[in-house]
Amino acid sequence: MKRIIVVLCGCMLSASGFAESETLTLGQALEMARIYSPELRAARLQTQTAERAVSAAGRWKNPSLNFKAEGFGWDLDGVRQTESEVMLEQTFERGGKRKYDRAVAEKTIGVAFQAEVEKEMVLLAEVRLAFIDVFAQQEIGKVRTEQEQLGLAFVEVAKRKQHAGGGSELEVIQAELMLEEILLSQTCCFGDLKAARVQLASLIGIAEATVPELVGAYYDLESLNDSEIMDSHPALQQMDNRIDVMHAMAARAKARDATDITLAAGYKYEAAENVNTFVVSASIPLNFVQAGKAEQGSILKGVDALQAGRQEISRKLQQELSMLIAIYSGAKVEAEMTRDKLMPKAEQAYELSRAGYDAGRFSWFELINAQHHLTSIRVRQIEALRDAHEARAEVYKFMKEGM
Repeated sequence: MKRIIVVLCGCMLSASGFAESETLTLGQALEMARIYSPELRAARLQTQTAERAVSAAGRWKNPSLNFKAEGFGWDLDGVRQTESEVMLEQTFERGGKRKYDRAVAEKTIGVAFQAEVEKEMVLLAEVRLAFIDVFAQQEIGKVRTEQEQLGLAFVEVAKRKQHAGGGSELEVIQAELMLEEILLSQTCCFGDLKAARVQLASLIGIAEATVPELVGAYYDLESLNDSEIMDSHPALQQMDNRIDVMHAMAARAKARDATDITLAAGYKYEAAENVNTFVVSASIPLNFVQAGKAEQGSILKGVDALQAGRQEISRKLQQELSMLIAIYSGAKVEAEMTRDKLMPKAEQAYELSRAGYDAGRFSWFELINAQHHLTSIRVRQIEALRDAHEARAEVYKFMKEGM
């Protein structure tokens, strides 16, 4: 309950910041997803159900009240032979049955909780991926908008030159064609942006129309080193808890061979003698066939299977983690080389072509080609950053708070 209250408070603070700045950070999106997600809410309820099951496990069996009577009425010889008996019985379990019942219930809590943690990690990774996709489309949209403004300026310049006699009709057509291509690319870009916004909005529980501008360190990338899967990963913890449950079940199965004792006490009334007698009794079953031991062996075989399954899960997780880190490293190198090598050269080429065009040394085609190349390099950098951030977001599935 305390954890839910903390999350609620964090979401309220995030929502207040969202309302004031009309921007959305990744941290705010994650907090909103934690509160909104029906899947997480269902997982929390499963954990609460497992917690409450502990209080119901390992309780004493209810006592039973038995009544027996015979010889009602009068016999033919006129003698009253009525006998009645009232007994209160209580069964006492031996062999630690109640203790093992509680142990099974307590270990089940861990399984439910780790399943909840794993679902939260997967959900937050999806939110990160959606956030990155929107951010990338948002940045590409900015590049296209700048390109559109530049295209409009090119058309105006070409028309002015033509009117002044220093330009040709071909240059005007080329400028208008470039502007149409820019507008066409914007249409595709805005469609992708809307689809990404719909995905993000559905994950954080708001309408797509209310998703504001995203803010964050999109152009910054951290270094990641190859890492080992830790035993604290929820999937592995869940397997460990399931193994613990099976061990508890095996111990409980063995304890079933222990014989229980049933004690009873009550009163017996004999009408013929008009006597009330205090009666006690005890019973214990004879467990010639010990089925619990056979059941224990079967359960322990299941434990061996779970341990083998845990090793396979660990292997697959390690393989996926290593692949994601390799993908991230490659995308990071591409983004950095684009920023440090290609971008400066493309910007220099564009400035030189523009100055050369103004001086009459370069053609209009060379200017447009340089501008197109610069735009494609900028978009390539944004897409390389998106690939890197998406791989980094997937890595968050392996650590609750990241690596």
